Formats: sequence, structure tokens, C-alpha cells
Amino acid sequence: MGFIETIYEKAKSNVKTIAIPESTNEIMLRASARVQQDGIGRIVLIGDPEKIHAKADSIGVDLSEIKIVDTANQAYINGLLDAYENSQKKVMGRKFVAKRVSDPLYLACLMEAVGEVDCTMAGIDTTTYEFVLAANSIIGMAPGCVTASGLQILELEEFQGEKDKFIGISDGAINVEPTVEQHAGIAIASCDTFLAITGIEAKCAFLSYSTDGSGGMSAPVKKVRDAVALAQQLRPDLAIDGEFQFDAAMLPAVGEKKVKRPSKVAGHANVLITPDASGCNICGKAIQFTSKCKSFGPLYQGFRLPILDCSRGMDEALAYDNMALLCVQAQAV
Repeated sequence: MGFIETIYEKAKSNVKTIAIPESTNEIMLRASARVQQDGIGRIVLIGDPEKIHAKADSIGVDLSEIKIVDTANQAYINGLLDAYENSQKKVMGRKFVAKRVSDPLYLACLMEAVGEVDCTMAGIDTTTYEFVLAANSIIGMAPGCVTASGLQILELEEFQGEKDKFIGISDGAINVEPTVEQHAGIAIASCDTFLAITGIEAKCAFLSYSTDGSGGMSAPVKKVRDAVALAQQLRPDLAIDGEFQFDAAMLPAVGEKKVKRPSKVAGHANVLITPDASGCNICGKAIQFTSKCKSFGPLYQGFRLPILDCSRGMDEALAYDNMALLCVQAQAV
């Protein structure tokens, strides 16, 4: 059984409910119908029921088993607002939220915040900025979390002779130039997410153009080294190390040659923490589009409850897989 097949089985073992605010998007509708039918997750579409049904009918998608929440159902929305206002975990006041819940994205986040759904997925018709803003305003951050971040999971058919290699890479979604504290937090969250999703122990490498000071002690290198030290201090139970060049992190022979000290991570990394968002996007896409590779996520980390921001270029098959991954992530809450 392959990786994604194990995810399907995990999702079916404890079915979670996904809010889909992009409810007239053809890809989302087709994937949602399959997820519901296959028992991967329960789907709640949010929007104008007439428009949703019209779109579904036009593409031949059966929504008979799927719940639809009408953004114009004020009685239902008032109940959600009451529950949110009385919640100790609310982020913003009722007036702020009430002004925004005519937007399906904000209504989805409100439903998740009060427990009507377990998770939310969007991204084909929604920018990362819009999704993060809505989630941060309504759902809020996990206790003690310094920053939200996104973990992309890549499944390589073969990597240097190793079959079915998994790599987690972060953060190309939210933090453009993370501080030392944010950088450490991203690594810690990425290790936890990677283990929860893949079942594989995370071996986390902070990437740089330098390996153990080989590039000198410039400000960018020092920043990475400070983040490594902080992450190790905060979570000594995790295998976190660096700073490493990509080859020193990923290739055993190079890691052994370049890292002249004991390291559980050097040459064996499966979670890569890049110095900034540019590095993450470049590195992730270079791997994704130059190898036989499947890409999942990014799965958002750091929010109080799980959300997934998918790529605007996502197809139906990947949407289906990402919904399954999101349901498994929701099981860990």
C-alpha cells in the first residue's frame, strides 16, 4: 500500500468534516463529491445553494449527499455568531466577524472556530494572503505558536536510489523573511506535522549556502545558526540540525564528508527548512517539476485548527488527495 493509500485509510477510520467555501469551482465540486462518496470525509459546501446546484448540474456532479450552507441564512449565522461570542477562544469581536461572514471563506472559518466543521480547504480561487487573513482573524493561532507556516510534502518516486522518498519543505507560504524565533518555530511545527502525516520520524535540516560555517559567518548564516540553536533548545526531543547545504542535508556520502561531527540529520534529512520564502518556493518547485514527484499541501501549521491552502493550478486528483491529507491532519487536533 502506497503513501496516499494509507492516508485514505486513515481518513476513513475517523471521518472528519471539511468546509469548502469555493463551492462553485468545478475542481472542488468534483473532488468533494468523490471524497463524500468514498467515505474519506464529510463535505460542507458554503455559498448560494442555487448557484452551487446550477454549477453541479452543469458538470454532472451529484450533491444529494452533501450538506450546503447558505450564506444568506441569517438565523443560522446568528447562532454561529452567538457561539463564537461566548467562546473563550474567540479572536475578534462579534461586529468584526458579522461584517465578513457573507464571504464564504470567512463563514467557513467561523464554522470551524465553533466546531461545526473540523477543517477548511480553499486556494484555487483564493489567494494565500486572503486565506491566512481570514483564518488568523477568526480561528486564531495555536497557544504558544510564534507564527503560522506551510509545509509542502513531496513524494519522490526515487531519490539517489532510495524508493518512495518523502521530503517536507517549509516555509514558502507565509513567512517571507522569518525572524530567528519564527524560523525555529517553523522547524518545530514542520517536524510535528511531518510525523503526524507520514508516520516517519522527522530529521530536520536548516538549509543554507553554508555547511557548518564553510561559507563564513555572514549575517544570513548566523541567523540560521541561531535559529537551529533555539529550535534545539526548545525541542531537544527532535532531530534538528544545520546549517547545511542541500547536498550535505540529503546525501549520506556528502553529509559524512562535509559534517565533521556526529549528526542524525546530515545526509539523512527529510524535513528541509529554507532561509526564506523565496528559497522554499524555488527549492520546492525545482524538486517537484524536475523529478517524478507528487506534491501535497501546503498543510498550514500554527493555527489553532487545521486549514489547507491548495495551489491555484491544482487538478481534481490532487484536490481529492489534499482533502484526505487535511482530514488526517484534523484527526490529530
